Amino acid sequence: MQSQNAAFLLGPEDASRACLLIHGFSGSPAEMLGLGEVLAAQGMRVYGVALAGHSGNPDELIASGRKQWLASVEEGLTKLAHYPRLFVIGLSMGGVLALLAGIKHPDRIAGVVALSTPTSFYDSWPARAVPLLRYVMKWYYPLERMDFSNPRVQAEILQQAHLRDPHASIDFSDPQAVASIKKMVKLPIPALAELFLLTDHSRRQLKKLTTPLLIIQSHKDQTVKPSNANDLYRRTSAAEPKRIYWLQTSDHLIVAGPEREEVFTQISDFIDVIDPAGAKPEQSQSVQTVEPDENPDDH
Repeated sequence: MQSQNAAFLLGPEDASRACLLIHGFSGSPAEMLGLGEVLAAQGMRVYGVALAGHSGNPDELIASGRKQWLASVEEGLTKLAHYPRLFVIGLSMGGVLALLAGIKHPDRIAGVVALSTPTSFYDSWPARAVPLLRYVMKWYYPLERMDFSNPRVQAEILQQAHLRDPHASIDFSDPQAVASIKKMVKLPIPALAELFLLTDHSRRQLKKLTTPLLIIQSHKDQTVKPSNANDLYRRTSAAEPKRIYWLQTSDHLIVAGPEREEVFTQISDFIDVIDPAGAKPEQSQSVQTVEPDENPDDH
C-alpha cells in the first residue's frame, strides 16, 4: 500500500498532456490523489510531487524551507519534461509554488491552476509576529483554540483524518480524544515563517505571470480568506485567459470536500480549452472570463 506521503505517478506514459500536482503546506500527495486519478482517467500523465520536508514528521518539516520546496517543484517539472503540454496545479502553498513555476517557465507551462491559494497571511497580529516568533518558539498548535463542537470544524478534521486513514473515526464528545488531537497536530513556526516569506515573494512576482490561469476558491474557506482570490486575480494582470470559479460550501481542502467533483470538472474543462487539440470532441467546452467577486468575505 502506497504511503500517503509518497509521490505518485498516474496515467499513460505516451500521453500528449501532463499535470504536475502540488500539495499544500504540512500536507501530502494523498490530498491530490483524487484529482490525479480523474485526470489520469482522461488520458493525462499525472505526477503528484512530495515536497521536501513533508514526510508526515513535523521534525523534518522544521528543517525545510522555500528553497527546498521550489527545488521539489523543479524536480517534478523535470520528470514531466518530455510531455508536449504541461499544466501545473497547486493547492494552498502548492498554488503559490505553481504560480512561481508558471512565472519562471512561461514557454514550458501551458496553464496554471491555483486552488485555495493565498497572496498574504499578514491580516492579523499573530500572523505578523510569525517571522519574529521563529527565533523564540518552535511549535504552533493550530487546533488548540478551535471549537470541536462546531459541525464544520468536525467535518474538516475528519476529512483530514480520512486522508491518512479512510476508516478513521473520531469521538468528538470525548474530552480526552479532543485534547489529544489538539496537542497532536502541530506546525513548526520556522517552517510557517518560510511559507509566509514564499507567499510574499510570489505576490511581488505575480504581475509577471502570462500563463493561462484558473483560480478556484471557496467562500467558506477558513484558512485562506476568500479575498485572496480577488487579490490574486487583480495582481495577475498579464495572465490570459484567466478566471475565478467560486465554491459555496467547501472549506480549505477543496479537492477532498463536498464540491470536489465541481473542482475536478472545472480543471478538466480549463485544460481542454487551453489545449483543445488534446481534448476529445465531446469534452471540449468554452470558458468565459468571470470577474472577481466584489465582496468575497461577505458570503
